[in-house]
Amino acid sequence: MHNPFELPGSFLKGNLHTHTTNSDGKFTPQQAVDHYRKAGYDFLAITDHGRLTPGDGLDTDGLILLPGMELHPGTGELGQTHHLVAIGMETQIDVPRDVTLQAGLDAIVPCSRFTFIAHPYWTSLTYRDLQGLSGPIGLEVFNSTCEYGIGRGDSAVHWDELLARGERLLGFAVDDAHCHYPDTLGGWIMVKTEDGSAEGILEAIAAGSFYASRGPSIEGVTLGDKQVTVRCSPCRAVHVICPSAGCGMTTYQLAPNGGPYTQVTLPLSPDWNPIRVECLDESGRKAWTNPFWRD
Repeated sequence: MHNPFELPGSFLKGNLHTHTTNSDGKFTPQQAVDHYRKAGYDFLAITDHGRLTPGDGLDTDGLILLPGMELHPGTGELGQTHHLVAIGMETQIDVPRDVTLQAGLDAIVPCSRFTFIAHPYWTSLTYRDLQGLSGPIGLEVFNSTCEYGIGRGDSAVHWDELLARGERLLGFAVDDAHCHYPDTLGGWIMVKTEDGSAEGILEAIAAGSFYASRGPSIEGVTLGDKQVTVRCSPCRAVHVICPSAGCGMTTYQLAPNGGPYTQVTLPLSPDWNPIRVECLDESGRKAWTNPFWRD
């Protein structure tokens, strides 16, 4: 996969998972648009359950709206309903709940630009539920409402287990906002693109040209055979994560008391593959790059 930090263009901020009064959210579609636009977001997907909420008639005032839905095909190993976020469809997608997850993906993927797995930790998905699926481009590494609601918003362990088993999945941070308690503006992606239109954003996301965050900014990642240099907003630690057993590096090995760091170079072993970078700020919030496959 290419390195988005080395591509031309600008970073645009957006949330790909939001609910409104058209399903089980508290905000109307217009209130959701106003909320994210006033917070400085560049794009938003309204992803109501089982329903495509149209953007026609909404006053976006420059906010790019991406069509989206959350769909629920089948149940997992522990009996829980699956949740999938689909983005970029032209018409509403209707998928029965009594089909397998793969059958649901087979119906959803051809009708959308991309699909990812929602909140696997919150949903108590097992690796048997997730491994070997055909169709999703990634999963939610962080979900704001799951974190603020029940403390189960971080699904990095699910992500790393799948990466270790050879799955090439991207990591998304989202709000999944329902607005019944403060769950907005807590997770987003930063998309690198030269084309700030809806089409340009969709194309860049599908290509993996983004990073995820719930706070820190990642300004640059330069990857070599034996080291990686990371530039970021002030952070107390930077982690190089490799899903292989016992592999990886953190700045705590260099300075046990931590940063703040705005640029740091960490050593790599040539056999760490893939790797991804996490930046941790003073408030404990993270940003996540997508995996770099070194092949």
